[in-house]
Amino acid sequence: MLRWKKPEISDGEWIRNIVANEDIMGSDVSFANIFLLRDKYNIEITDYKGAFIRKYNGIGTRCGYTFPLGKIDYKKALFAIEKDAFERGEDLQFAFLTEEQKQALEKYMPGQFVFESNEGDSDYIYLRQELADLSGKAFHKKKNHVSKFIRTYDNWEYQELGECNWEKAERIADRWYYDHIDQEDESQKIEYREIKEALYYFEQLNLMGGIVYANGKPCAMTIASKINQDVADVHFEKSIGEFAVNGGYAVINNMFAKNARGIKWLNREEDINIEGLRRAKMSYRPKTLLKKYHASIKVSSL
Repeated sequence: MLRWKKPEISDGEWIRNIVANEDIMGSDVSFANIFLLRDKYNIEITDYKGAFIRKYNGIGTRCGYTFPLGKIDYKKALFAIEKDAFERGEDLQFAFLTEEQKQALEKYMPGQFVFESNEGDSDYIYLRQELADLSGKAFHKKKNHVSKFIRTYDNWEYQELGECNWEKAERIADRWYYDHIDQEDESQKIEYREIKEALYYFEQLNLMGGIVYANGKPCAMTIASKINQDVADVHFEKSIGEFAVNGGYAVINNMFAKNARGIKWLNREEDINIEGLRRAKMSYRPKTLLKKYHASIKVSSL
């Protein structure tokens, strides 16, 4: 059996180094997400001969092994995963497969899996420069939202998120939580805890982000991290009170894109089949939806 452990903050460096050298854009490989979601999906990780492998023990598409990442003999690594599942007494499943990983799995283990994709699991990928410029008819409404905010608040500014203003970001998270929390909605409680933990481990998780102030008050913030040199994953984006109504979300989105120089792509993660979230993400004109597959071993009818 493979030797598994829960992700710890000290695992960040070796995992980020492996992921940074992969041609991959998925939000699921971000170490920040792996760490922050470790309890929600009971994530386990292992280092198999220099390869990075995760195992999700949630439900639905959040259950299964991930395709090994790193300079490794994939056939041997997949055999080790298959053996691990057998020793656990579990049916072999793979989660968060990209199209390329799906094809590789079919190559090394042909005809053994049933593949499914859930539209709500697809990551929304945007060109950072387009979100920074908001040029053309497609972004006319977004530009109007930004203009409304600027007209409403003469005294506003954007700051990069760091040690000097973590407390202000926490204040935004607190206000967002208490303004919107539905006591029966466990997902909001979990997200709030994740934001607080992200801010606590901000430096160790190699996070980046920004805060917008209006009339001296913190009113919107975003938290992100680099997947590799070209791609950043936007984990959280919040605006509060009247500021949200007057364009706060559009401004924090736009200002972060303007200031994330050197990044080509922004991954704004999935919509988890929430229709309102889907409309909001589509309104920013993604360049692509990064499809993910779940693979289940075929069960013999004999």
